[in-house]
Amino acid sequence: ASVAIGISIAAQLADPISRLVGAADRIGAGDLSVRVPEGRKDDEMASLSRAFNRMTDQIQSQQQELIEANRQLDERRRFTETVLTGVTAGVIGLDGFGRIYLPNRSASALIGVDLDRSVGEDLAEVVPAMAELLGEVNRRPDRVAQAQIQIVGGSTRTLLVRISAEQDNEGISGYVVTFDDITELLSAQRKAAWADVARRIAHEIKNPLTPIQLSAERLRRNYLKDIKKDPDTFRICTDTIIRHVEDIGRMVDEFSSFARMPAPVLKPEDLTAIVERAVFLERTAHSEIAFTTSFAQRPVTVRCDARLVGQAAINIVKNAVEAIEARLVDTGPNPPGQIAVSVEEAAGKVVVTVADNGKGLPKRGRERLTEPYVTTRAKGTGLGLAIVKKIMEDHQGELLLEDAPGGGARVMLVFLTETQGAIRATGAAAADMSAAVHGA
Repeated sequence: ASVAIGISIAAQLADPISRLVGAADRIGAGDLSVRVPEGRKDDEMASLSRAFNRMTDQIQSQQQELIEANRQLDERRRFTETVLTGVTAGVIGLDGFGRIYLPNRSASALIGVDLDRSVGEDLAEVVPAMAELLGEVNRRPDRVAQAQIQIVGGSTRTLLVRISAEQDNEGISGYVVTFDDITELLSAQRKAAWADVARRIAHEIKNPLTPIQLSAERLRRNYLKDIKKDPDTFRICTDTIIRHVEDIGRMVDEFSSFARMPAPVLKPEDLTAIVERAVFLERTAHSEIAFTTSFAQRPVTVRCDARLVGQAAINIVKNAVEAIEARLVDTGPNPPGQIAVSVEEAAGKVVVTVADNGKGLPKRGRERLTEPYVTTRAKGTGLGLAIVKKIMEDHQGELLLEDAPGGGARVMLVFLTETQGAIRATGAAAADMSAAVHGA
């Protein structure tokens, strides 16, 4: 009887402890839903079981709160990454030591470096042009450092960079670098300034040109026969005046053409015929250069202003001729000059390509060749490509400058077909409407 009573009492003590040990093991394995029976008696083991269950409830509740907090943080992180990926501006997050830890896709595209592979590296080493700005904001962390820098690669980009410091009680905890590509903005500003200058020059110069030319012609016509002493000098002087007045007149006409391009009158035109006429004119004038053409068998119709597009085609073919002539002067007649002109239609676009084996495009600063009064030729005015780009913009197209595979340059005029042009116009109208709504 004593042994039976002892075994019963031992079981009453050992069973709750065994259940607690088993429940603790399951909790340690991650199962927070386990509970132990509290029993009917109000003794020490029941109190211990109730305390164990309360502790488990509290741990489970805190775990759910942590899971929810982590879920919200993860959603915010994904949202932030999505926003950073979608914005066109470059954004780079730096730690307190100036090392890259969070770049977006636009930052890599603008700088021309895969910043995802540069995580953990110093920004000053990856982009040396930003080192001075980073040092400035480090010296004065309460102010935003801002400056324009140039990134030289395949083409030179001008970036407007802003760097701000994040501070806490211990000092600078990190930096945020934001930058935008303002190359096109600066180009547009320069074009607007030059257009204003061109209008003023055309206005001030063109008025007296006609009276000067008429006076010189009248002097030569009325008084040349009366001059007995050195009439050749008189004739040469008047011819010089007339010739230079004509040169100034052509320059003023170019100024006027750039400053006040006529609005295009769009209607369906055969682009192949327009380009073929431009090639015929230059081929007739320069028989020493071999022209090859590749045109579609059927007419390639685009909505355009035939006169303006013809002017653009003549300009780029003329530039190709002048590039070949410049190369022949520098390196000799070998290889002979060749110009290939093609009109191709694909993927909703029509592309006019003019490739030459001339002097080629400059390695640096080629993105400025379409700006007014920027030229690489000694006698060039720098208005030809500027006018071509303006014409292409008015036609919702593009002007592309590339190196030709075998040497020389390749210039492309990209026109949208009627469907693609309508899509782009609709998108632009929607963007304008959205901006107006937000502005209101």
